[in-house]
Amino acid sequence: MPPAWGSLPPGTCRVPLVAGEVEMDHNGGITDEDVAEGYILSCCSKPKGNVVVEY
Repeated sequence: MPPAWGSLPPGTCRVPLVAGEVEMDHNGGITDEDVAEGYILSCCSKPKGNVVVEY
């Protein structure tokens, strides 16, 4: 992810998770509906193996 994302508003790093699983630890910036639709916050997610995201 681009280094400048650390200074942008919450949710800027939201991307669709295409494949795999992540553990996401966040304090906002994404809704339950976003998560249900398959989105993650890449800046707050740790992969649990190989993952594919759409960027």
